[in-house]
Amino acid sequence: MKKLIQPLALSICMMLTITVQAQDPKVSFLNGNKALSQGNLDKAIADFKEAVNLKNDYQDAWYQLGLTFNYARRWEEAVYSFSRLKALNPNYNPWFYYEACRALIELDKLPDAQNAATAFLEKYPNKPKDQLSRHQALTKLVYARESPGLRMLPKSMTDPVPLSAINSPSGDYMPQVNPTGTRLYFTSVRQGGFDNLDDSTRMMDFGEDLYFSILENGTWSAPKLLPEPLNSMGDDFGSAFTGDGQMMVYVRCGDKESIGNCDLYITQLVGTDWSEPMNMGNVVNSDDWDSQPTISSDGNRIIFTSARTGGYGGSDIYMVEKNHLGEWGVPQNLGGTVNTPFNENSPYLAPDGKTLYYASNGHPGFGGMDIFYCIFENGKWSKPINLGAPLNSSGDDTNFSISAEGMGYFSSSRLNGEDYEIFQIELPDHLKPKPTVVVQGIVSNAKTSAPLEAVVLIEDINSGELISVNKSNSSSGEYLVVLPAGRDYSVSASSKGFFFYSQSFELPKDTTYQEISLNIMLEPIEKGTKVVLNNIFFESGRAELKPISYVELNKAADLLKDNATMIIEVGGHTDNLGSDELNLSLSQKRANAVMEYLKLAGIEETRLKAKGYGETQPIADNSTEEGRAKNRRTEFEIVEF
Repeated sequence: MKKLIQPLALSICMMLTITVQAQDPKVSFLNGNKALSQGNLDKAIADFKEAVNLKNDYQDAWYQLGLTFNYARRWEEAVYSFSRLKALNPNYNPWFYYEACRALIELDKLPDAQNAATAFLEKYPNKPKDQLSRHQALTKLVYARESPGLRMLPKSMTDPVPLSAINSPSGDYMPQVNPTGTRLYFTSVRQGGFDNLDDSTRMMDFGEDLYFSILENGTWSAPKLLPEPLNSMGDDFGSAFTGDGQMMVYVRCGDKESIGNCDLYITQLVGTDWSEPMNMGNVVNSDDWDSQPTISSDGNRIIFTSARTGGYGGSDIYMVEKNHLGEWGVPQNLGGTVNTPFNENSPYLAPDGKTLYYASNGHPGFGGMDIFYCIFENGKWSKPINLGAPLNSSGDDTNFSISAEGMGYFSSSRLNGEDYEIFQIELPDHLKPKPTVVVQGIVSNAKTSAPLEAVVLIEDINSGELISVNKSNSSSGEYLVVLPAGRDYSVSASSKGFFFYSQSFELPKDTTYQEISLNIMLEPIEKGTKVVLNNIFFESGRAELKPISYVELNKAADLLKDNATMIIEVGGHTDNLGSDELNLSLSQKRANAVMEYLKLAGIEETRLKAKGYGETQPIADNSTEEGRAKNRRTEFEIVEF
């Protein structure tokens, strides 16, 4: 009998021990912490709930339960947990006020969020090591305080329209439209690309690929994949192009050459083929996440998103420019006016080169990520302005881009919180970038009409500043340049073995958007070739060269230096206003003035001749002002070569 009683007593004792352990709130609390450290949020919540059920005044468990609900985005339950903690001990670790503020903002309970942020700032230490946390709370406080007023502003635009011709059942995002608004590039995880079928967890996500669509007769065409090597079996996304579409920067993740988990790559269109994409290297890329680039129309600067260390928040916006060696330099953070302690991403530099659109969840807004814009003026970025409703919504609104004419495109999760879709919207004038003029055409051989690869220079005709260097396509001869309003430009094309061509464009600040078609025919350098130098200007009725002529004259001097056997005649021509004698004399004096400038530039006098023709050789109708302007010209003729 004793033998039977002893095991029975032992079993009862063990059961009592297990029951006591199961009912010990500290054990549940420790189990919750373990599950949380392993990323098992559901189990952690269950354990912390058990702990507070067993001990209603368990402050640490209420705190951890609230944090875990925040991690799980279960905002209502997080707020309840923190309210219970506050009732038990309002002087508990003040960080719970900050976490409550986060949840209340997500629930759009902004007055309560203000109170929570204020309580945090009153109770949290104010030592040097605490400033980052205080900045985060202050940013949340400003968000909660200013967002209601922003949301009450009247709408200034019509509702955005989803692009049904482009969107798919899978995610479609990161649209970028070209300056003329005729081609839209975007990223999609739809089936039918370079599909990633090995990862069964991706559901409707078949891997990120690059697509484009063309606007034809007001309708977007069916999307097409960009070719290899731009797309690959890995994730390729975030394509950004220069204005002429011949240079692309985009993102690849997990490549064998990767520096971080996602890097920026660059490629160029050579004729009809894209070059092998090149990792931009560890001067530009970091060992973290670098993504979502935009490149200026002239190709001189790239702005992108990065989560690298040393920033203001989770992800910041950086800019990189070419250095004095022509290489991409060290990225610079755009600073605390643009970036916040939270997330900024998807920058887009408009065709004017000054207006930056980007997304943020740190500045006051409508919820989630909102789209903002700021302008680079006087060496700094202006205060960001929220683009407002209905463009921005309570969902995530990102990846805005806009054509030079002002039609905008962006991606949003407003219709389906799980996936993004691409929308189109026209902005009011006050939210559009500064006006630009698009000049495009074909560079060709004047004798054979064959397309030419040429260097296309954009210069400030007043200062001589070289603004950008472009090229026409080596196969088609096509070129495109974007000229922001507010400057006077020289656009010139040159190719080895040919005489250069220049055209001036005066664009005052009140210029409106326009597209100019300018086909350029370059004359071969050979005896007898005669060209007009369009950008040589004189004071009215005089032979004094205007300073804006120096850019053109310096090109002429360089051409003569590069072709040491060339002898030219400078021909001066006038319209038919005034007497024949006066016009002949004026044209001779002007030809002499050009010749004297070239001599001062180092060209031997023996290689130069000057002759005035007056009004005897018109090339246009002298009965119109436009015709007379064309007849007032300076010509170069190669007399020996």
